[in-house]
Amino acid sequence: MKKVLFATSALVALSGAAYAEVAVTGDGRMGIVYDGEDMQFSSRARAKFNLTGETDSGLSFGGAFRVDEENYSANPDGRSAAHGTDGFVFISGTFGKLSMGDVVSAAEAAIGDLTEMGYTNGEFAGNPEEIDYLTGDGENENQGPTALYEYTFQGVKLFASMSDGSRRDCGPSYVIAGDLSCYNDLGLDPVTGEPIEDDDDDTDVAFSLAAAYEMSGYNVGLAYSENGDGSEIVLGGSGSIGEFKIKAFYADYDDRSRGSLGELVFEDTAGAFDVDYDKAYGASVEYAMANGIGLQALWITREVVIEEAFADEFDDTYNAYGVGASYDLGSGAILAGSIIKNEIYPENETRADMGIKFSF
Repeated sequence: MKKVLFATSALVALSGAAYAEVAVTGDGRMGIVYDGEDMQFSSRARAKFNLTGETDSGLSFGGAFRVDEENYSANPDGRSAAHGTDGFVFISGTFGKLSMGDVVSAAEAAIGDLTEMGYTNGEFAGNPEEIDYLTGDGENENQGPTALYEYTFQGVKLFASMSDGSRRDCGPSYVIAGDLSCYNDLGLDPVTGEPIEDDDDDTDVAFSLAAAYEMSGYNVGLAYSENGDGSEIVLGGSGSIGEFKIKAFYADYDDRSRGSLGELVFEDTAGAFDVDYDKAYGASVEYAMANGIGLQALWITREVVIEEAFADEFDDTYNAYGVGASYDLGSGAILAGSIIKNEIYPENETRADMGIKFSF
């Protein structure tokens, strides 16, 4: 199979740019997923614009977004590359790299996630490979763009990220869908009729600071983050030993709500009760064979604290674990499948997927 890449390049002398380029890439997949009850067909295709340029002074700049991320007119409540909550832009030079948009936090930039596996890269099972970072990567989209700064020297990597603390509420309550006043105006209180004050967690600046060190195929990172009343400390490391790649992490949270645990549901006939996300830890391993076959496995545990007298009636530890396999067909096509059990689902089912995924 031959790859075809459509690109447009131009010399922009008047603006002082040495060059600028727009390249179109994409990905696709087709296969079958099992949701614990039924088998279903699954497929998708996505195109991505990759923008790059360089000034005469040597500064690099660019950005990237997928076509499906630019749907603001059709869905003003959704995320949009045009308004900084999807896609990203960047500029880099000897000073480091500054990115803005739907970027990861400093913590995730330093430590990353556990290994992806399967035809859907874990999506069908709630993405158990993703570490539940407190900021960045969509966590603060109601504050608009997140900024991420990176600087590297002699194997040491430093990261800092933050949001602006200005809550956006572009919901359907606005008379004109997509009215940009929603970026600064929280509207009127339905009871008092007075303007809503910016006094909740969504209007606190969320930030993350992290450092990592890489040497001879090994990487270790440490991060601290805050978002409203919540905070986290995350330690992670990864390394390669022959054909094996191993990764592990430990995260400790403070004042973090249960809302961060996806579809996790607590049954309580008396009504809602307080549940804090306390800590998470896990590991993953990959093994690559010379014949194009790859094997993957992961395990992650999430612990919560239930602040009620009847806490013993409920589980306070939720595990996810699974195995996967892949076969590289060449030229960007990979046959992959996995079986994953993720206890954050109320039904506690085992899920599976299998199919072919493509990179264009």
